[in-house]
Amino acid sequence: MCPTRAPRPVRRFLLACAALLACATPAAAAPSPADPPSQRCGDPVGSEFPITSRLSGGPGAYERGGTPHTWRLELHNDTDGECRSIHPVAVLADKRRALQPGHVHLDFYDQSGSRWLPVRLEHTDEAENVGVLGDTPSGFPGFAVPPHGFVTVQLRLGFTAGAPEGAVTANVTAVQKRGADGAWVGESDDYTFAVGPARATPASSSPSDPSGPSAADVPSGPYGPSGGPADAAAASSALADSGDERPVLAMGLVAWALLAAGAALLIGARLARGRLLEAAEAPAEDDEERHTGTER
Repeated sequence: MCPTRAPRPVRRFLLACAALLACATPAAAAPSPADPPSQRCGDPVGSEFPITSRLSGGPGAYERGGTPHTWRLELHNDTDGECRSIHPVAVLADKRRALQPGHVHLDFYDQSGSRWLPVRLEHTDEAENVGVLGDTPSGFPGFAVPPHGFVTVQLRLGFTAGAPEGAVTANVTAVQKRGADGAWVGESDDYTFAVGPARATPASSSPSDPSGPSAADVPSGPYGPSGGPADAAAASSALADSGDERPVLAMGLVAWALLAAGAALLIGARLARGRLLEAAEAPAEDDEERHTGTER
């Protein structure tokens, strides 16, 4: 008998999945009566699972429409014999019971084939999304777990942009395929995470209009492009930064020209004043000479 430690709806559907594994196998691959019976994993009348399953490495949150994340399923064989044809069964359920198979992207890595294989999910009446690893026409034989050894399975999970937000719980159960039947041989712990909105991407700056002026052509300042004190300050700064000495030389020549003109005016004024004084003194001397002659 199989151990019964899972809720009844999940257990019932997992057993149906185990039978589905055998039905999905092509008839040509079915064992003939001469073939030896399939090896059983563990004690069929035992009360403990022969395979211990553990989930690890998954993030605490997923973004809708974001990049899928990878986590691990570890299958540990607690028996003295090898457990072959192990097909883990993934179960995902959300609290709002709104998650659908079309919202989920789930893959597992087949090391023997060095490939990622998709997991086909089915929706149950209990709003659970259940999928068997290897339940596709890929020829995957299942995992072989050595006695007292373990196998690590890489899982890749992502959600579409239309997936509902909220908490989701994932659980992986190990099923051993036995010809036309299957046995439940292990169950993992629960992995609970949140599905949330995608992060907002920063808005990209719009390109500048090629026909319009560039930023270097439009001066900035309190008066804007129309000009004003800001333009004068900008022009002075540009002149100081340019290092061009020609305007300075021109200003020096102008200053020297003004100084020379001022000096010439000053000299001319002094000469004119001297001439006026001489003209004023000449009649006085003539009168004095005439007066002296009269006295004689």
